[in-house]
Amino acid sequence: MRVLFDFEDRVNRFWGVPLATIDDACSMLYSDIEICAWVSFQEKQLINELENSDSNIKNLMKKIFLDDSRPKNLKLWLYQFFMSFEATNNDFVYVDHFPKTHFKHSKRIIRIHDPFSEFKNPLKEFFVSGNIKHKVARAVRSYAFDLAQSDSIIVCNTKFTAKRISKIYEIPLEKLHVIPYGFNFDIGLESRSKSKLLSGADYFLMICGLRGNKRPDIVINCWAKLSHKLPSMVVVGNVAISALSDLAKKQIQLGRLVIKSGITDKDLNTLKVNSNAMIFASSYEGFGRPIIEALIAGVPSIANDLDVFKEIDPGCIDFFSFQQLETLVELLEKYKNRISPKESQLLINKSKIYSYEEIGKIWRNLLISQ
Repeated sequence: MRVLFDFEDRVNRFWGVPLATIDDACSMLYSDIEICAWVSFQEKQLINELENSDSNIKNLMKKIFLDDSRPKNLKLWLYQFFMSFEATNNDFVYVDHFPKTHFKHSKRIIRIHDPFSEFKNPLKEFFVSGNIKHKVARAVRSYAFDLAQSDSIIVCNTKFTAKRISKIYEIPLEKLHVIPYGFNFDIGLESRSKSKLLSGADYFLMICGLRGNKRPDIVINCWAKLSHKLPSMVVVGNVAISALSDLAKKQIQLGRLVIKSGITDKDLNTLKVNSNAMIFASSYEGFGRPIIEALIAGVPSIANDLDVFKEIDPGCIDFFSFQQLETLVELLEKYKNRISPKESQLLINKSKIYSYEEIGKIWRNLLISQ
């Protein structure tokens, strides 16, 4: 079997595709599914720049074919409605941003990360507030998906997303396939081996920024009230100081609250495996990627009680509520000491269902059945 992946064309910032798309391609490769990347001619010329790219992407590029016939994004917005493309020797084509793109002699897979719109009728987009460019994009994608969904394989990242898609577009749930993303376990293994050389004070770790649906400020301000009897906290991301309480600001001065706006992947993985627990606070998520990354690192997760987080093995996560912050306090106190190596290994073992190898098997079984 061979799958053609539509890689989003960003010539000015090469290989600007979603991480999840890369992970899907890697997962399929683990099940001996051939992968071809559909890129523009201009992007193909920039392949040499991969020397400075993520190693995961470089390894992927060594194993796939390149088809440089892809139009740039603006053209493809229009072409998806009126043109069919040739896809020689490809059994399936994987699309997400341009859901109606059709290839002759290939079955279309539409990978859905979030609903294309909140409305089946795309015209309703123009009666809600927001950036006009974003509204047009959502309307076009929603319309394209509605036209294409009846003759496509529809794959959602979570049951949560599948239920939303089913409700918005009136598609029976049994016609929607749920496949989570795969993860690169080599990174976790490398970081764990290096972590044995490290020692230091206990700390909690948050990876997020104060934007949109992310609410690290709630956790930080709650932690600051009890910081005298809790481990330190490290936050990776951009957090507005103005959103923090005076107590939290004081902890910055004391060096017990450390905010890092930028960090290398290598250092971030080292921070993960040495933390007491990783904490997640968000009013909305479409997938639990950070929590699975915590499992791979062998550390507990403390997360607010979102439905999408609850799809992950509940034995791996402790939940708190924004409405009852005393539940967060209890969990911070629970993990003021690091868990044992044996408990850590149990979490790592549970995370293996999200490896490229295991997710690749799910993809292979789905494609064989089509």
